[in-house]
Parts: sequence; structure tokens; C-alpha cells
Amino acid sequence: MVAVLLLSGYGLWQGQITTGDLANAIALMLLVGFAEELLFRGWLWGELELLTGRQRAIGIQAAVFALVHPWYQLPPAEAIPLLIGLVLLGLGLALQRRADNGVLWGSIGLHGGLVGGWFALQAGLITLPGTSPTWLLGGGGANPNPVSGLLGWAGLGGFILIRRRWWR
Repeated sequence: MVAVLLLSGYGLWQGQITTGDLANAIALMLLVGFAEELLFRGWLWGELELLTGRQRAIGIQAAVFALVHPWYQLPPAEAIPLLIGLVLLGLGLALQRRADNGVLWGSIGLHGGLVGGWFALQAGLITLPGTSPTWLLGGGGANPNPVSGLLGWAGLGGFILIRRRWWR
């Protein structure tokens, strides 16, 4: 994704990040990834699997994961793509857990890496000019959420295709 942004001119490499922003990115990696995965792919998915079965639990936990994020604070043209992207992310993280035989560390690492990594990029490693198209990069104004744009959807869709055999 970053390579596409840089090659297309929609992102400019700056290569600078403050110690405080780096610490914040690391904290986001560790805390958000761990907390959300423990809640959604750990506890919630386990309960849903007991109630609805394995396949339905994957879809329901992804929908709940998406719905509790603040997508609704954006205008509808940005909110709907973000909601779809969050569902795709929830599905991908669930399939990662399945691929890891129920262990959460892989999904924690992926989730934390996405959140903390994107924060680090936006904190000074790259700049995104205001001309970046929402359909490509995602909505959110000056701080776009990459799971809501075509690049995020393509990446998540590809990941889900790679992990699809664990849906069963």
C-alpha cells in the first residue's frame, strides 16, 4: 500500500518520526492489537461459536467488530466503505486465528501492526497531500483509515483469499 502511494505521488516519503510518536505507535501496536483481539477473536468468537457454530461465528464476530468502531461519525460516503473494510478486517483476523490453530498471537500481531504501523507512517514517515482520492486511500480527511479505500479492500480481500481454507 505504501509503495502504491509513493509511486503514484499520493504519498511523499519524509522518513522522520519523533520519539514520542514512535512510542505512541508501539503502544498502539501492543495495546490495541492485544485488547481488541482478546475481546473479539478471543472471548466473543468463543461465545458465538458455542451459540451459532464455527462458520457463523466468524461472520458475526466480524460484523460486531465493525459495528463498535466509530465509522458512523463520518459522512455516509465515507462511513459505508469504512464499515465494509472493518468487516473484511474482522474476517481476515479471524481466519488468521483459525490458521494458527486458535492461538491469538498471529491476529494480535497483524492487528497491532496495522494500527501502530499506520499511525507511525502518518506521524512523520510519509505525508499525504490533500489530493489523495478517498476511493483509493480511504475516508477520514487528514487521517484516512486505509481499510476503507480500494487499496485496503484489495489487501484484505487478498489476505482473506489466502486464508479462505480456514473458513470451514
